[in-house]
Amino acid sequence: MNKNNKTVLLIIFLLGIFIGALDTGIVSPARTVIASGLSISSSSSVWIVTIYTLAYAVSMPIAGKFSDRYGKKKIFTLSIALFGVGSLLCCISDYTGSFSFLLAARVIQALGGGGIMPVATAYIGESFPPEKKGSALGMVGAIYGVSTTLGPTAGSALLNLVGNSNWGMLFFINVPICIAVIIIALLVKDEEVVKAPKKMDVLGSVVVTLVILSLMYALTNLQFHDFANSVTSAKVWPYLLVFIILLPIFIVIEKKALDPVLNLKYFTNREIALTLVIAFITGAGMMGIVFVPQFGENVLKLKTGSGGYLVTLMAVFSGVSAPLGGKLVDKYSPKLVLSMGFISTLIGSSTLAFVVATQPSFISLLIGLAFIGLGMGFCMGTPLNYLMQTNVDATETASAQSTLSLIRSIGVAISPNILIGFISEAGKNLAPKLMNVLPKITVPGSNTAISMAQGGSASISPDQLSALQNADVTTITDTLKQFSSSMIDKFSPMLKQQMQGSKLPKGVTADALIGKWKTDYLSQIDTSRTTIENVFQSTLNNGFAKLFIGAAVIALLGLIFTLLLSRKKSISKANL
Repeated sequence: MNKNNKTVLLIIFLLGIFIGALDTGIVSPARTVIASGLSISSSSSVWIVTIYTLAYAVSMPIAGKFSDRYGKKKIFTLSIALFGVGSLLCCISDYTGSFSFLLAARVIQALGGGGIMPVATAYIGESFPPEKKGSALGMVGAIYGVSTTLGPTAGSALLNLVGNSNWGMLFFINVPICIAVIIIALLVKDEEVVKAPKKMDVLGSVVVTLVILSLMYALTNLQFHDFANSVTSAKVWPYLLVFIILLPIFIVIEKKALDPVLNLKYFTNREIALTLVIAFITGAGMMGIVFVPQFGENVLKLKTGSGGYLVTLMAVFSGVSAPLGGKLVDKYSPKLVLSMGFISTLIGSSTLAFVVATQPSFISLLIGLAFIGLGMGFCMGTPLNYLMQTNVDATETASAQSTLSLIRSIGVAISPNILIGFISEAGKNLAPKLMNVLPKITVPGSNTAISMAQGGSASISPDQLSALQNADVTTITDTLKQFSSSMIDKFSPMLKQQMQGSKLPKGVTADALIGKWKTDYLSQIDTSRTTIENVFQSTLNNGFAKLFIGAAVIALLGLIFTLLLSRKKSISKANL
């Protein structure tokens, strides 16, 4: 293949990685908007993300195996086509108003998306000589990292531009890019030598699909902060049981298969097994960035929705460290770059937990996010992709990349469920702490003073509790004023009855007295605004601190397993 054709193919593979990774995050801020547009519940809307995650995980190993058999460009082009068709159908679902239609479209989109990243990464890694492989994969890491972290920000910006009623445009923007990539891919000749096909492992493909689906769905629903109750729920234990039963059956099938869909030797080779463990840890730690906007808003006392630029800052640092990490892999080793990444993440997470959460400031927040961004760039793709590609046979690089991506996806699936428990616990403590700092109420005609915590927290309706949970540090005082106002209105009839038998000042009615009492009390809440905001901020920050300590522990585990890697850049492939 001539140099120009090779360059063009590299560009379209990178473009495919960009749109595939961007779409993963771009839908997140729109989930509630889509739920409102289709008139579905918030719990049902979770399936917009869940069904994509499941189909995406299933398609990766199968797409990787097909690309090793029939050619990476062919399978990549087919994957882009499926992704484009699925995106178009997702857009159309905005106008059909059918949630079932949207879910079916998301499955088609995910089946295509699962073949984009691993196949493209394998092709790009193969296209460069060993001494430049790290730099090439550094480009992949930079684009994947930047597009993943920018996804939520891009989604919010696009919704602001086209309006919430046109949420289908979030998906439609993929369509023209997919068409362009397909046309160019079909025009460019590729002289790739593919693996001589053996008998297709159909049974293994079916069983691995069921194994992945059962495991991923169980992990998605498993709540680690309430593990005992969660693991016994109907959404978890039956699927874990299916996984436990099918796993040994799958192993037996793959050992007998001439061309297994998943090479079990990856898990018995020490170096590759360590790489897969580190990939799992990287996926688990990576999802900590989901909570960065909310944490930044609370720390800097910003309105909800304005913390997206903090993720952009992380993306900038990630975009710098990913290509730098690629060059360092070429010059030194992937072990060094992974160590730098986990150390950076450890420093960044510890800074957020022990400094920013206790003494909030923009400078300390920026320092913490900068280190996390650098850590993401170093760990995200380059060294792990390099380790997989240099330690397997050239005829199965895409299958190896797919296995790596699958293991990382499992880490991503369980991460939010591990970390969200800390925020949930802080949320439970929020209401009673806020009730305790509200001014005490002096009932008219009585010298008795009561605090809102004595009767208020027990009388919170589900709607009021939801309003408290959805409030941010900039709106919490007004939310508490609305809550207090409703509570006083609830007590007013009883107070009027008590006043009927008492002597009121001349010309003053019971309604006027209660109205003045209400106004005075709400004014006292306004006077306590700073105290209320500080209690709200510190309570949530305590939960975030524990969350980032958890992220730091995950990074430390990653560092420990990284230190167990060989110092060599590659190992013998004789046993694979």
